Amino acid sequence: MNALISWLAAAPQGAIAILTAVLTAVVALLVAALTQWILGRRARTELLTKKLEELYLALNEVSAHSVKRVEEAIPLISATPFTKPAITGGSVERQGLDLHKKIVMLVRLYFPQLSAAHQEVFRCNSRVNMLIYEAETGPRLSEDRLVALSGAYRDAAVAMEEELIRNRRVLVKDHLLPVRYRRVAIEPTQPPTLFSDAQPGSQEGLRE
Repeated sequence: MNALISWLAAAPQGAIAILTAVLTAVVALLVAALTQWILGRRARTELLTKKLEELYLALNEVSAHSVKRVEEAIPLISATPFTKPAITGGSVERQGLDLHKKIVMLVRLYFPQLSAAHQEVFRCNSRVNMLIYEAETGPRLSEDRLVALSGAYRDAAVAMEEELIRNRRVLVKDHLLPVRYRRVAIEPTQPPTLFSDAQPGSQEGLRE
C-alpha cells in the first residue's frame, strides 16, 4: 500500500487521471459483459421453458391418443378372418405419427437429456401399432395383448412426464451450480380390462 501511495505521489501530472479513466473503462466493460450474460441466460431460460411446456402438453395428448386408438381397435377383437371391420380414423392419426414427430423435434432440438425416456415411449407406441396392423391383416386381435401394450405405452409416457417435471431446472438451464439429472424408471400399472360384464364386441365396460 505504501509503495502504491509513493508511486502515485511521484507520478507525472495527469497520470492519475489516465489511470482513473482506464479503470472506469474496464469496470464499464465488465458490467456490460455481465449484463449481456444475464440477459442471454434469461432469454435462453424463457425459450426453453416455453418449449418444455409444449413438450408437456404433447405428452398429455399421448394418453388421449392411446384411449382413442383402443376404442377404434375394439371391433378387431371379435372379428373373424372373413369379417374384418374397417377401423375408423386415418392411419397417421391412429398411429400418432404427427404427435410423435412433434415430440421428437422438441427432444432432439432442445432436450436431448430426455432421449432415453422418449425412445421407450416411441418403442411402446410402435408395438401397439404393429399389433393392430397384424390384426387387420391376420388373426383376431388379442384383447390381453392390446391392453398390456397400450398400458405399457401409457406408463412410458407417464414416466417421461415425471422425468420432465423432476428435472425442469436442468432442462431449462435455470441454475448456476451443477444440478444432478434424475432419471425416472417406468412403473408398470395394473392394466384394466376392456370389457366388464359385456359381451365380446361390445364397447360397454370400456375403461380409461
